[in-house]
Amino acid sequence: MPSAILFDIYGTLADHAKSDAEAMTLLRQIVTRAGIRVSDQAMNAAEAFAVDAFAPNLFEAIIFKLVNRDSTLGLKCTAEFRKQFKPKFTAIAHARDFLGKLRQRGLRLALINRLGADDADALKKAGLLDLLDFKGLPTAMKIDMPDMRVLEFVLGNLGLAPTDCVLVGSRLDNHIRPGNELRMKTVLLKVGKHGTRQMPRDLKDVPGYEIARLEDLEFALAEMG
Repeated sequence: MPSAILFDIYGTLADHAKSDAEAMTLLRQIVTRAGIRVSDQAMNAAEAFAVDAFAPNLFEAIIFKLVNRDSTLGLKCTAEFRKQFKPKFTAIAHARDFLGKLRQRGLRLALINRLGADDADALKKAGLLDLLDFKGLPTAMKIDMPDMRVLEFVLGNLGLAPTDCVLVGSRLDNHIRPGNELRMKTVLLKVGKHGTRQMPRDLKDVPGYEIARLEDLEFALAEMG
């Protein structure tokens, strides 16, 4: 039985569909103001490009595609997007009860994300923050997944070896691959743009387990023994 579960919050414990839709609307407006006509077809093609290219940052890759790979214009639009976009999420229904059950089984729980004050407050109101043994990366830490130093930092704070832990995420590139490289047990939650579309590039992208809902993690844990 594993000792801890590490979560990427987006898509696993939090629903970011509304936030993603707001981001797509915003970046389309920014690129349009920069003088580029953006059709629905162009938006769909840019999103497919970003996902299929395994771009670490979905929205910045979409902008780069929409501006026809113009680096100067891309940097300008990306800077404006970063300035204006404030991602928000809604806790997934029953996530608190599910995490409570995991804790009752003696599992330690951790986030691999860096949370802003608003994010932490939203987690607290949803009753999730107090259930976490490690509540996310410090704000001063300027690296993100798929940098494996993120996982090493979290594991160090938990005092656990990679083989003692499970990593749950919705992206093959940002979550499953680095988890596999550290020999963690990996679980892909097949939700969102990446979870439902990405295909493994090689064996390092192949998750140990695939689930359709957070609650299905119970079955994966049972198989782990």
